[in-house]
Amino acid sequence: MTPALPVTALLLLAAALGAATSMFDGRLVLLMLAAMAPLPLILRDYRVGVLLLTLVLPISPMLPPVRGLNVLNFLTLATLVSFALRTGFSKERVTWLPGRMWWGFLLPVTVAVLIAWPHIPEGARNYPRLENARYLYDPMVYAVDRYAKPLLYFFSYAFLLANAVRASKRPEWFIVALAASAVLPAMAVLYTVAAYPGSFAQLTQDREFMAPRGMHANEFGMLLALASGPLLFVAGGEGEAWLKRVALAAFALVTLALLLTFSRGGLVAYLIGVCAFLLHHRRLKTIVACGLAVGLFLLAAPDALQERFGAGIRAGALSDASNVRKDELTAGRLHGWILLAPEVLESPWLGGGLGSTQWSGAVAMGRYKANHPHNIYLELLMDLGIIGTLAMVCVVVGHLRRFRQLAREPALGHEMRSFFLGARFALWGALAMAATTAYYMPNAAQAYLWFALGLAFADWPRAESRTEVKA
Repeated sequence: MTPALPVTALLLLAAALGAATSMFDGRLVLLMLAAMAPLPLILRDYRVGVLLLTLVLPISPMLPPVRGLNVLNFLTLATLVSFALRTGFSKERVTWLPGRMWWGFLLPVTVAVLIAWPHIPEGARNYPRLENARYLYDPMVYAVDRYAKPLLYFFSYAFLLANAVRASKRPEWFIVALAASAVLPAMAVLYTVAAYPGSFAQLTQDREFMAPRGMHANEFGMLLALASGPLLFVAGGEGEAWLKRVALAAFALVTLALLLTFSRGGLVAYLIGVCAFLLHHRRLKTIVACGLAVGLFLLAAPDALQERFGAGIRAGALSDASNVRKDELTAGRLHGWILLAPEVLESPWLGGGLGSTQWSGAVAMGRYKANHPHNIYLELLMDLGIIGTLAMVCVVVGHLRRFRQLAREPALGHEMRSFFLGARFALWGALAMAATTAYYMPNAAQAYLWFALGLAFADWPRAESRTEVKA
C-alpha cells in the first residue's frame, strides 16, 4: 500500500466528519462515533455488544434524541448481526425466548395496537397543548414509538443476553456488568440533585426535577429498586469475596440515589427487597446493623426528606383522596382512578387498545390530564381487557416461579442463585410499585428486570426439565 492511500483516506474521513459536524449537532456526531468505535469488537464477539447494551439501555432516555440510526438502534442492530454471523457459521445452539413471552406478552399487545389504530389520531385533539401533537399521534409514528421500538429493543436484548450467558463459562461476570450499569443512573441522580438550583425543601417537592435526564423521578425509583434487590442478595450471599464487595459498593450507591429520587413507590419496592433479604438470611448481626442504619438515617435525614416520605400518612387521608384532585397521600391518583375505572366496562374483554387512556371519555371531556392512569393494573384492564390482563398475569407468575426455581438450582453457582433470589423479590417490589406507576410496555425503567429475565432465559430449559421430572 502506498503512503498516499492512508493519507487520502484520513483526509476524506476528516472532511466527512467536518461536514457532519457542520450539518448536525457536534455532540451527536461524537456520540455516534463513540457508538461505532467498538464495532470491530462487537463483530468479533457479540457479547461485547450485549455488555454495551447493558450499560446503555437504563440510561437511553438521557441520550440525545435522534430518529433513525441512534445509538440504541445501532448497538442493537450490530449485536444482532454479529450474533447471526456467529451462529450462522457454527453449530452453536440458539436459546430462544420461552413461548409464554410470545403468546402471553407479544400477542395481547399486538391485538391492542390494532384495536388502538383508528383511535390514535384522537390524541392530537385531546392533548392540543402538547408540542408536535399531530406528529406524535400519527398512527404509524405512534405504533413505532409505543409498540415496535420497545418490543424490538427489549426482546432483542433479553434474547441476546440469554445466548451470551449460555456461551459464557463464568456467567457470574454478568453481575459485574449489572453493578457497573446501575452506577450510571445512580450517578445521574446524584449529579442532578447536586446541581439543583433551589433549596433541598424545594427539590423534594419538585417531582419533575429529573425530567432533564429523560425520565420521571418515579421511573428512576423503579429502575434503581429493580437493581437493588439482586445486588443486595449477591452482596450478602455466598460466593467470591471480590464480587460481593463490588455488589455491595453498587448497592450502597444505588440506595443513596434511590432515596434522593424521593419516590415513595420506589422506596416501597426497595424495602420489600431489603425486608425479604433480612427474613431470608435471619442473621442477628445483619438485622441489628440494618436497624441501626435506619435509626441513624431517620435522625440525620433533613426534615424535608422525612416530610416527603411521610406525606399523607395520617388518619382519614384515604377518604380525602377520593374527593380531591390533588391529595397528599396519592397525589391525585385515586381521584383519577375513579374517573377512568368506568372505561374498563366500555370493552371489558379485549380493552380499548394500547394507550387507551388518551382517548378515554375522561380525557376527551378535560377531566383527566395525564396520558396514563398511574396504575399498571388499571392500564392493563383498560388497554388489553380481561383476556389480555390474564395473559400478562400468566407471564409474570411464570417469571416469579422460574426465579424461585433458579435460586434453588444446584447446577448454578452461589452468586447466580443469590442473584435470582434477589431478582424475584425485586420483581415483587416492582409489582407493589406498579399500583401507583405507569407503563406495562417495556421501557428504560424496567431495564434491570429484562436483564434478570435474560439471565433466567439462559437456564429456562434446565428449570423446565427439572419441573417435568418432579411432575
